[in-house]
Amino acid sequence: MSGGRSYERGLKLEKLVAELFRSKGYNVKHNVKLTGRSGVKHQIDVYAEYRAPLHTSRIIVECKSYDRPVDKDIVMKLVHEVDDLGVDRGILVTTSYFTPDAVSTAEGYNVDLWDGVKLKKLLEEIAVEEISAPPNVFHVKPVISAERSVEIVKRSVRAFFGKKGEIKAHTLVFIPFYEVDVEARIRELKGVFRKKVEERIVTATILLDSITRTLCRYVPQSGCTPLYTVPELSEEEERAFQTLMTRGAVTVAAMASLLSCSTAKARKLLQGLVAKGAVEMRRSRRYTFYQLRAKIPEPSSLQPISLSLEMEKGEPESGVLIKPALGLADVERMVELLWKGRVKEYRTVYYPYYACKVAEDEKTHVRAVDMVAGRIDERISRLLTSVCPELPFPEKGKI
Repeated sequence: MSGGRSYERGLKLEKLVAELFRSKGYNVKHNVKLTGRSGVKHQIDVYAEYRAPLHTSRIIVECKSYDRPVDKDIVMKLVHEVDDLGVDRGILVTTSYFTPDAVSTAEGYNVDLWDGVKLKKLLEEIAVEEISAPPNVFHVKPVISAERSVEIVKRSVRAFFGKKGEIKAHTLVFIPFYEVDVEARIRELKGVFRKKVEERIVTATILLDSITRTLCRYVPQSGCTPLYTVPELSEEEERAFQTLMTRGAVTVAAMASLLSCSTAKARKLLQGLVAKGAVEMRRSRRYTFYQLRAKIPEPSSLQPISLSLEMEKGEPESGVLIKPALGLADVERMVELLWKGRVKEYRTVYYPYYACKVAEDEKTHVRAVDMVAGRIDERISRLLTSVCPELPFPEKGKI
């Protein structure tokens, strides 16, 4: 499990760095894909943005939780990303140190190098809380075998590429989901002109992917089906978001009136929500309206895993455990945002997938098989592909 610990260390380092920038007033996104001027998408560990009156400073950060020194090739990769994305600066962070070639390579570019010593000094300036996951932990045992999972991936690879790709390695992975008992307020617009807001209180158990902030519904035939990804918002953006939930489509002027703020500020909030994929803009002949991109699901539609499957108490004894990225405070804030609700009880449920690292030409990606439903899960495949370099795949022949 040394590879699993390596993955966990890497994820923890990314979150520490993200919190460091957040404590300095930056707007921060963790583990995002940004498209460069070349059209290439880059996976960024931490993206930090600071908005000053006359300029917005944009920084990308690459994190390496290494025991060995970082060489110049990794520096050059960051240099290329900074140039392609057009950001102001790139920062390469490591828990170890840099080779002399790496240091000389960074000179003359908009790239800073933070070694373990500098990182420790910077982190001493902030108090970082550990992610507090629910104490009630369960797991689901795989139903289909590893051999069957590999066969499913082999068939999908042939169909997907038109020719056979090669499976380089494969391993059992458990993704953490939260089952959360909530008491929620459901708001509805009533009346001829839909201006009267009525509320009803419901109790339900919701299912949440604790890595991607995605609300899911468990369906035995298809597994954990995504319904809605909750955006990561500032407090002001949350107010605008909740206003749209209640009022539907609004103009900038209407939002300014509802929030008692300037038109400029209302426009900035709405454009920020559009940039985060939470809101869409549409135009009529006379007006420009903003509305939620997707309908917020009702809690009763988010059926948990435990409603359909038997679960074992505790963590699984084998396999790679992906640790949660959301803490209890995050979940409570999400429930408050979406339903003005409160959390009554939590559970962490580790759900089994079989991850196959597939090589086709010079590209490598992960195909993940739901080991209960017996099918490829495209969303989890993308998630595991994004962390593929850190996943502890055993060497071929030692599986």
